[in-house]
Amino acid sequence: MNTTIRPVNTIFRVLLLIWIFGYLFVSCAPLLTGHLVIGGITFVVGLVFFLPWLAVALVLVTLVWLTRPPTR
Repeated sequence: MNTTIRPVNTIFRVLLLIWIFGYLFVSCAPLLTGHLVIGGITFVVGLVFFLPWLAVALVLVTLVWLTRPPTR
């Protein structure tokens, strides 16, 4: 069994988690905390950057899938 796959897979999983929740936090947190002007701006910017965000998320999911440990 290749022991270098497991740490790489874990790193990709952590990056995917940070990527998903970081995007949600940056685009929605000001709106949810009551800052309507800043929240509206970040919400619109979040919508604009959704497709690039989705592309990177799909790349990270693919990397997680490709580096998964082999099953027995």
